[in-house]
Amino acid sequence: MLRKNYNNDPERKIKPSFCSLGVTDKCMLKCKICYKWQDTGSEKSPTLMQYKNFISNLRGFLDEGFKIQFGAGEVLLFDGLLDLVKFSSAQGFSTLIASNGWLIDEEMAKRIAGSGLNEITLSLDSLNAQTHDYLRGVTGAHCRVMAAIDYLKKNSPDIKIGINSIICDYNLGDLMPLLEWIVNNDKINSIFLLAITQPNNIEVEKEWWKGKNSCLWPKDTRKVCSFVEHLLKFKSTGAGGKIGNSFAQLEAFKFYFMHPERFVSKTNCNLGGMVHVNAFGDISFLCPKSGVLGNIKKKEDIKKIWFSGKANHTREKIAVCRGNCHFLINCFFGNE
Repeated sequence: MLRKNYNNDPERKIKPSFCSLGVTDKCMLKCKICYKWQDTGSEKSPTLMQYKNFISNLRGFLDEGFKIQFGAGEVLLFDGLLDLVKFSSAQGFSTLIASNGWLIDEEMAKRIAGSGLNEITLSLDSLNAQTHDYLRGVTGAHCRVMAAIDYLKKNSPDIKIGINSIICDYNLGDLMPLLEWIVNNDKINSIFLLAITQPNNIEVEKEWWKGKNSCLWPKDTRKVCSFVEHLLKFKSTGAGGKIGNSFAQLEAFKFYFMHPERFVSKTNCNLGGMVHVNAFGDISFLCPKSGVLGNIKKKEDIKKIWFSGKANHTREKIAVCRGNCHFLINCFFGNE
């Protein structure tokens, strides 16, 4: 049963707190945690002008400094991506790119620097090349991301470089050496740990950790909880300042790995406060079950969409959802 009507609850009529622009689902890697690469269909992406119209429209009712993330597949495959970053920066937005690092050579690093990008996160799951390449599905992925760090730091010294690392069975023993390396590496500003969830772009399994992808799930619950406990202790010291996860999120990780079937958050899901645009231009909330609210190709007013009856009703449903999706556990858990 839904809670009281959203339209009669003005305190919850909030502006978006985050925007994700998934400009492409294409990727050259074949990650074990994501199967977007299996989709070989053609994308009918919005034009650069349509993206820019949306960004301008978004700026019309949001405060300066609002963050836009460019993610989904490997975003640097999208022609014009850095043009969008530059345009967003000129509009007063903070900008973030999530990348696997494969395409970042010296020339690309210079172009990134010229775009005005504020922050980039790179996927790195281990200092061991074999481990990282196995999880990312392509030999040489580790070499490319390590080189990308050097190119970015050399050519884009003001850009914040973050590392995203998956916690799964295959790399569990490699994560502490990786953390220590990052802490002592002046080129890297932060590390954000991600708990393994059901891989993207596959049919939903109710208990996926028992199914065909169970090889990714930590076999020794005590071992993974011990690692997270070590993270908590390390984060409480001065040396742990580079760990981007909140204390509450790390505590939730322990609970999640012990009881993956139970809802990890102590509060309602907050994904109804974040707007997402996919590679086809569809506007939705970040919740994977939210459905389409509009499309940027139609030049619809994002403010009207955000406060529409359909959006308000969907937000209500999201708030009472009790599913442990990737976005809730990893990306936007909050501090509780």
